[in-house]
Amino acid sequence: MSPIENNVFTSQNQNMTFDSETLGMQQLFEQQFVPMPQYRPLEFLDVTNEDTNIAVIGPATQSLADPPPLLSNNPAVVTMNLFKELTAYPNYGNPSRNADILYTGNRGSWSFESPAFLFVPGNLRAQIIIRAVLDDHSNVPINRYSLRIRINGNIVHDGRVPLEHGSPAGVMFTNWRELSFNIPNMRRATQVTIENTSTANPNDWIAFDWMQVRFMPR
Repeated sequence: MSPIENNVFTSQNQNMTFDSETLGMQQLFEQQFVPMPQYRPLEFLDVTNEDTNIAVIGPATQSLADPPPLLSNNPAVVTMNLFKELTAYPNYGNPSRNADILYTGNRGSWSFESPAFLFVPGNLRAQIIIRAVLDDHSNVPINRYSLRIRINGNIVHDGRVPLEHGSPAGVMFTNWRELSFNIPNMRRATQVTIENTSTANPNDWIAFDWMQVRFMPR
């Protein structure tokens, strides 16, 4: 038998032969393409929102003791905001560290100009949101602090405010609170006036981090 005949492998197809090199490559390819699972198979696939095709992966079984989910799908509400960052004093604000301050007896005014395309009288209602906090003078009772707030000349608040002394003292406060009031008479130019009517000492103060006018459909 010749050397060539000695290195030829015959397949079941009599018209096809493979030499030793070709057979070796075939075995190599077969080893490379054997499917090898690298990740655990998914146990359970639950499509919970057909509109958005959001898939939630969960366990294959659910305990009978587990309470059912409580879900809602209320219509989305479109809101438009005019945001004003307050930056007069370089401390206390969060996270900007800046804030405006009214001492006892002080009065301040801020204005919001609504773009013409945004302001459609009768179609919208509006709120003012004021982020505020008392000073860090913890020795002064909080019941001595009060504000009078006017929007376009109308008083929307006059008296004590649900605020606490700022903490931690002397640095960026972490306990700011949001005060919300309806705007009774909407205008393209909204004027917000706040007076510190506290009975505290002249050097006691109330700080304001930011303000926002929020428009919502009626």
